[in-house]
Amino acid sequence: MLNILSYDQLSHPQRRLVHRLLRTNPSPPSSFSYPPTEHRQWTIWNEECVQATLGFHVFEHCVQLLNASYTDLQAFQRLAHYVHSEALSFSPRHIDVQIIPPYDFGFVTTWNALGYCLSSEQFRLIGLTHDRPASVQFKPLSSRNRHLFLTIRNEAIRYSEFLFPYDTVYLDYLIDQGVLPYLVYDKKTIVGTILMEQHKQVVRLLEIACLPQLKNQGYGRRILDTFQMKLHKKNILSFEVYCCSTHQEALRLYQPTAFCDIQIFSNWHRYSCEPVSLVT
Repeated sequence: MLNILSYDQLSHPQRRLVHRLLRTNPSPPSSFSYPPTEHRQWTIWNEECVQATLGFHVFEHCVQLLNASYTDLQAFQRLAHYVHSEALSFSPRHIDVQIIPPYDFGFVTTWNALGYCLSSEQFRLIGLTHDRPASVQFKPLSSRNRHLFLTIRNEAIRYSEFLFPYDTVYLDYLIDQGVLPYLVYDKKTIVGTILMEQHKQVVRLLEIACLPQLKNQGYGRRILDTFQMKLHKKNILSFEVYCCSTHQEALRLYQPTAFCDIQIFSNWHRYSCEPVSLVT
């Protein structure tokens, strides 16, 4: 008999089995993911065997489903229906789910059956570094500027559909995962933030965020140029970055001439909770 349990109901040995199950699936970049949370992560069991897990994170106007993995598709479909209903109880405008790899049959059929539709493709781009002069300065995160970083970064992404606000707990989680946050200055003026991570010679650009009042003044390009120059100085010749097909600002910034490869990394599917108005 299949039994649905929330993460906070599990024993420590059971939690280890859930984490082991999650490691079997490809994971999104650090800034797009959350660790399993005790109150919004669920599992489904057949006796002592975990067969699927799924959770979500609640934002101001939407819910994002995450941490999905399964060994039994029918069990996952049952769990998905349960968690979808839980997400609806928060009255979001929409519910989003990221499917990695993008055409995974089990995930796609499960979410399509519940009414989710493809909303965006996410690309993985491989960029090249260069030695053009830096025109802005990166200041690393410290205990003294942590609050300032969160204030600037959250203000910079306030109108973004693709990024969400950070708090100190999530920032600490990112840092534990190896993410490097920086404040960006133009001389003495703060213009935004940048997030990156490096594992040996593999560097990932996670996010560039500029203050809203400085949009369309070329700062995104200047921050990217400085990032590429700093990598080139370290003899790192390439980096990777992720971008959604509907994120027009990022697509304009990541010009094809600066990249040598592009792949579809994942697909985002969306369930719209708002009624569709009929034009008569």
